[in-house]
This record gives sequence, C-alpha cells and structure tokens, in this order.
Amino acid sequence: MSVPMSMTTIPLSMPKPTKVPLPMPTPSINNEDSSVSTIARFVYSGLFTKETETQKNVIETCFDDNAVFENPMILVESRDKIINQFLLLSTFFHSVTPEIHSITSKETEGNHHLVCIDSLIKYCLPLPCLRSKLITQRVITKFEFNEQKKIIRHEDIWSLKDMVESLPVIGWLYTRVARKLNGMVTGGVILAIQELKHAWKEWH
Repeated sequence: MSVPMSMTTIPLSMPKPTKVPLPMPTPSINNEDSSVSTIARFVYSGLFTKETETQKNVIETCFDDNAVFENPMILVESRDKIINQFLLLSTFFHSVTPEIHSITSKETEGNHHLVCIDSLIKYCLPLPCLRSKLITQRVITKFEFNEQKKIIRHEDIWSLKDMVESLPVIGWLYTRVARKLNGMVTGGVILAIQELKHAWKEWH
C-alpha cells in the first residue's frame, strides 16, 4: 500500500530513517478474489508517487506488454514507454499526491473490464519559493483490463485549460491576458469575414 507523499515529509528535527523502505505489496492479480477495482486502486496509488521503483514495479506487474497510455497531450505504447512517462512526472515535481474520490467498474465485450477513477492529483512544484502553491488537477482515469486482469489501455482525461490556469504566473497571464486577447482576435476575424461577405454580395 503506497503512502501519500504528504506523509513522507520528515521535519528537520527528526532523524532520517536508516532502514530501507519495504517494497509495496503486489496484489495477486491472477486470483479470482482480486477484483479489478482493487487492482486499479493499487495501480493508481503506485503511479502517482515519487517512488520510482514503485512506479516501475506497478507497471511491469499490472500492465500488458503492449499496453497503451494516453492523455490530452501524449499517446504511447509499451510498458517501457509508459514507465518513462511516469518517471518524468515523479522527477519534475517535488511531490505528487493522489486523492481518489470514486471508483466504478463494469464488464465489457470479450470478458474485459473497464474501471473509471475520479480523483484529484496534487502536484508540488520543485522550486522552494513555489512549494506552498499546489497544482490541483481533476483527473478521470480509465483502465481497461483483459481476461488475465492485465491493463491493456490507460487513459487519463483532464482539462488543459484547468492545468494552465493552476500554474503560477502562467495561469494569471492566461486568464487575464491570453484568453481576452484571443477573444479580441477572434472577434476581429469574424468582423473581417462579415465585411468580406458583404463586399462579395455587393460586387455580384
């Protein structure tokens, strides 16, 4: 069972632990008693973490060799490429903390199962001056499991607009300047098109 990153921060006054952390337990995914929802929760907590070995173990254990991962910005295929995507995530941020709100599942064609997870992911930026500013992103995740209870497709659905608006400085510029400027440009383009249509009708 993974531990939220907020609980792993050690005060300066306390000595750091000397023992090597125990590996996260792996569910028996071939056991009929292990539901896909249980596996999905385990996988989700293992992906959104700073523990790179945990990320690797989860993907190598629970994902099919040719699994596909996609979100609004990328699409990759194979376990190795999926591992690289989540290693990049854990490397860039100071902490990553998932908060799962709900998990639903249903059986689909071919004895496959689709599990949907609704959650909030909280990212802490690496710069010390920005660590108090959390980037909170709502994510809808879809896991498709095959008959062997291996994940063959992982899709993260989130709003690019919400992500940009949550970024320090960039979010303010996007909300206060860029969107209004885009609106002005769009309005100007529409006005120009209308004038061209009017001129075309008069010419004919």
